[in-house]
Amino acid sequence: MARGESGHGGPHLPPVEGPGGGRPAKMAACMIESVAIEPAPLRQVYGSQALAATIERLEKRVADYHTQTALTASADYPAGE
Repeated sequence: MARGESGHGGPHLPPVEGPGGGRPAKMAACMIESVAIEPAPLRQVYGSQALAATIERLEKRVADYHTQTALTASADYPAGE
């Protein structure tokens, strides 16, 4: 099978089969359905596994930002300047 031939992955990624490969037709239907969402989402993730992994990664990033609070605040102008 040629790269991307399965309909998964596109030209830059190898085709994916089995769990985690997603359902391209269902994803396309979700994309079309999302046109009616107000306000429009800036980003979308399709599939419960992809969503769980995305949320986990973002929660780690937010936690990392919280550890930087004192350092980043030290770069502020003093109040009143």
